Amino acid sequence: MSFAHFAKVFNDPEVDLEDDVWAKKTGARWDREFHRFIRDVTESSVFNFIIMFTIVCNALCMALETDISIRESGKDLFHILDELFLAVYTIEFIMKLYAEPKGYWFSSYNLFDFAVLVISYVQIILVLMNAGGSGLAALRILRALRTLRTLRTVSFIRGLQVLVTALLDTIRKSVLNVVGLLLLLMFLFGIMGYYFFGYKDDADKQNWGSLDKAMLTLFSYVTVDGWTDIQESLDNYNMDGSRIYTIFFIFLGHFIFSNVMIGVIIMNISEATENYAAEQLAEREAALKHKKEFLLQRQHNEVKQMLEKQRRGKYSNFHEMVQEFEDTLRHDDFAVVSDISTNLIWLDTLLTSLDHMDNSMFRVQQLHFELCGALSQMLDEKLRAKYGT
Repeated sequence: MSFAHFAKVFNDPEVDLEDDVWAKKTGARWDREFHRFIRDVTESSVFNFIIMFTIVCNALCMALETDISIRESGKDLFHILDELFLAVYTIEFIMKLYAEPKGYWFSSYNLFDFAVLVISYVQIILVLMNAGGSGLAALRILRALRTLRTLRTVSFIRGLQVLVTALLDTIRKSVLNVVGLLLLLMFLFGIMGYYFFGYKDDADKQNWGSLDKAMLTLFSYVTVDGWTDIQESLDNYNMDGSRIYTIFFIFLGHFIFSNVMIGVIIMNISEATENYAAEQLAEREAALKHKKEFLLQRQHNEVKQMLEKQRRGKYSNFHEMVQEFEDTLRHDDFAVVSDISTNLIWLDTLLTSLDHMDNSMFRVQQLHFELCGALSQMLDEKLRAKYGT
């Protein structure tokens, strides 16, 4: 990887540092540079912002179209805007498909976007064919399905993706079992309710007259919505034991099964949120590691270049070379803690050692002074003894 490529990565953090590995995997392309440019564009935050802005504007237009007066007065404008939104979605699809011809189809969010795009084009085809009868009914359904475009915001917001994925996984793995057991319980209680409260001629046929009516009534018990009216109707028919039946099923269906379902969903969403936070931390650490590696490589290259210039005699002295190296340093450069010169423990040990060296030097100097004083005194005594004073 060249220095110019490192510089590009440093100036644009969104660029992947593993472009060379990616190039080896995708193979050589005659349009490699343009393909990389399109891939960088589709992964940029500006591109995502444009698509998100388009989705929001499209949602507002669909909301305004629900007003009859606004829809009639701005019919042509809404048609032009709808064509414009569809053009933006089409361009997005083409660019993403060109950037990742195979990987595009492995994302469930991309498949959902493609399905919404196909629905929009089917609607246009039906309009151009002037379909009548069943075609108009299908057209109304397709127009109603245009609201699915607003759900495309999920594919651009990572937090929503985590929640939706956790919810779908919960439904697929756990909630279906709970719902199946609840339906079985409703089936059993529905049959019992039919024979208890709807089998006789003078029974409550409106709520318990058949199995489907009984299960619909039990669903009201599960949601505890309007169950008092149903119980009042049973009381009017003088159904003995109806209150025990109602209370027992509400206890099982609402207080147990509903809360179990909610608890399972909350646990899975909490686990998914924790995993998402861990992934974000790992991504930040990986990005920081890549930037540190780049900074080390850049500094090593600059030192090599300056040493080469020094060897060729470009600098008059070493101080000039160091001064130029200092000018290349930036205030946002990372300090690589793995280097011994920036390790805090090593620096503290070095400073402590220097203090000890100063103390030892001071004591050695004092010892030298005392030694010199003792030698001078001995010399004076010998001179006095020899020559006398």
